[in-house]
Amino acid sequence: MILAIIPARGGSKRLPRKNIISFGGKPLLAWSIETALSTPGVRECFVSTEDAEIAAVAREFGATIIDRPAELATDNASTVDVLLHAVQAAGNDHRQAAGVLLLQPTNPLRPRSMMIRAIDRFLSEPCDSLIGVSRRPLKLGKVEHGRFVPDYAFGAQSRLMPPVFFENGLIYLTKMETLVQDGSLTGDRVLAFETERPFDEVDIDEPVDLLVGEAILSAVRNQLLD
Repeated sequence: MILAIIPARGGSKRLPRKNIISFGGKPLLAWSIETALSTPGVRECFVSTEDAEIAAVAREFGATIIDRPAELATDNASTVDVLLHAVQAAGNDHRQAAGVLLLQPTNPLRPRSMMIRAIDRFLSEPCDSLIGVSRRPLKLGKVEHGRFVPDYAFGAQSRLMPPVFFENGLIYLTKMETLVQDGSLTGDRVLAFETERPFDEVDIDEPVDLLVGEAILSAVRNQLLD
């Protein structure tokens, strides 16, 4: 079984109170909680927070609260330390889980079918972790002394570019021993789990992201429970 942990601290500078801001008719945090609780194989969903209002919202949507200490609720606190504290606070029984599912509340759109495929692959292939990645046919280059230096020939079509991949934040799965014994979110053997557009294009960190996210949600809402 998998243990889901959602880190949701109260401090946010670019978009104040973003974890409980309204998105698609409910608090942003609720989307990740509902994703975790509706995914087969997830044992329980914990929300790690130091904020009483966030804790109340998380409880309302069915999560169990981990009271995060103040020193782990700063801008400089590492995700690994937050997860390690949550696993320890959850108790010995939960440390027997096969892995930890980290869901960031700022990435709310995750189809259930995608979650099922990710967990199935995580449990069936040798790995230390699995992370969500996105493929894009980008025209990449460098800026040197104010000038753009491309890594391709000018005039090349985007569709012919070798694909590049980036970590998109949608899903992180880590073997329990990798997290607890090695103190690592990824370990050395990291499976790349390619996610679909446009779910990977919603990352709520600034006010404009809410507008973009709401537009995408209206187009894909009926796909989230597929």
